[in-house]
Amino acid sequence: MTGPYKGTLHDYAPRLTAFEFDDGAQLAENVLVFIGGLTDGLLTVPYVPNLAASLSKETNSKWVVVQALITSSYDGWGTGSLARDVEELSLLVKYLRSNKGGQRKKIVLMGHLTGCQDTITYLSKLLVSNDDQSIQLDGAILQAPVSDSEAFGSEVEPEKLNQLLAELKDLLDKGQGDTLLPDEWRKLMLNTPINAYRFHSLVSKRGDDDYFSSYLDKSDFEKSFGVVKTPILVLYGEKDESVPSFVDREKLVDSWRQSTDPKYWSPLSKVLKGATHNCGPGSDKGAEEDLIQTVLKFISNI
Repeated sequence: MTGPYKGTLHDYAPRLTAFEFDDGAQLAENVLVFIGGLTDGLLTVPYVPNLAASLSKETNSKWVVVQALITSSYDGWGTGSLARDVEELSLLVKYLRSNKGGQRKKIVLMGHLTGCQDTITYLSKLLVSNDDQSIQLDGAILQAPVSDSEAFGSEVEPEKLNQLLAELKDLLDKGQGDTLLPDEWRKLMLNTPINAYRFHSLVSKRGDDDYFSSYLDKSDFEKSFGVVKTPILVLYGEKDESVPSFVDREKLVDSWRQSTDPKYWSPLSKVLKGATHNCGPGSDKGAEEDLIQTVLKFISNI
């Protein structure tokens, strides 16, 4: 426990809030919107408070971190979707650009784990199909963009996994994607209530959540990274414990680089040396600082 933390709580849409890490002395012009992964909520990703403090100090309070709470936060992800997530995140971006939200000038979306899937969905689907200037981003950051499909597949016997996927596909084909799955399935997914659609989306190859798997090819990445028209930074942990040993991290990140327009791919993108999944316990000394300094360099060029 390292709190308490001072800040401003924003009510940006019905039943949706966001916490701004500020001291109340001055309204920051620019915002880094942080969105966590499965089960994450306020202060569950350890580096966020230090990132917020560094951003404010090093930019003379011109940048601030705002952490979004969406319906999928904490245990809400099991009955949600990336589509719902990005719709709610777009409401926050629109709010921050409005008079009520402070008329912020620049907004960068930073995702962690499933927050990365949200971010790439925002860039490759929402922005591609919507020219509303109030929801545009000035930059995007993927921290720990790992594959749920590969992580899950490495922990479950192939025969059992195939059986699970066949049962899920049957439910989806019958239009029963909203069906809540029994406790046996729930225990496989962080003991969270989960429906057939989200389980299938997370676990199946090329499901809706499947953006970062090492088995995906150039044609897959061209549909995601290939259509990005926003500066993007990728930070992949060298010691990310959720990544199977057979994944070549450097090669995977490079495949994303090759699929992205060089105009938008940040050369600061890298495999973070000594960094675990969330740069928390188990990371080498200096890994968190490396993450923070790289983010600072990225936003300074936006």
